[in-house]
Parts: sequence; C-alpha cells; structure tokens
Amino acid sequence: MSTATLQIRVEDSLKEQAMALFERLGLDLPTAVRIFLKKSVAENGVPFEIKEKPRVSARGLDALYALNEDAVKNGKSGMTEEEIEAEIAAVHANN
Repeated sequence: MSTATLQIRVEDSLKEQAMALFERLGLDLPTAVRIFLKKSVAENGVPFEIKEKPRVSARGLDALYALNEDAVKNGKSGMTEEEIEAEIAAVHANN
C-alpha cells in the first residue's frame, strides 16, 4: 500500500497538549490522526458532534436591547429565571 505525507499547521501549544494526551493513551500523534481519518471515513462524516454557535441577527439584537431598556425603566432588570417564569404565568392566568 502506498502512503502519502499529510502536513498541517497548528499552534505549538495545541500540538504539545495533543501529543501529551495521546502519549498517555499509548499513541503517537500520527497514529491518532490516522485513527481520526479512518473513523471519519467509516462514519462518512466527522466522528463527533459539531455544533454551530448560535447567531443573533442585528434585528434580534436590537430587540433584546430594547427589552432590556424596558426592563430597566420598569424596575424589572436583574430578575431571576423563577421570577420571570412567575410573571409569565401571572400574565397567562389573567388572559
């Protein structure tokens, strides 16, 4: 079987941390990378969950700021989650 050379660039600290981790697991860095690649091919994707950071639109951010201003004006800023839920329950009860 022929082989190919794979070169990647990572921060020195990341490389050192990864090498230390894999050494504790009885692996060297090239073996760990091969395991990752083989598992990715076997699963036809990345072998762990990758989550996208939630995004807030400019319009949504403006709405949050407006709500915060209203809360400050009405003395409702700094409420706990329980207090907020109680307020919502009270509004639903009155409707």
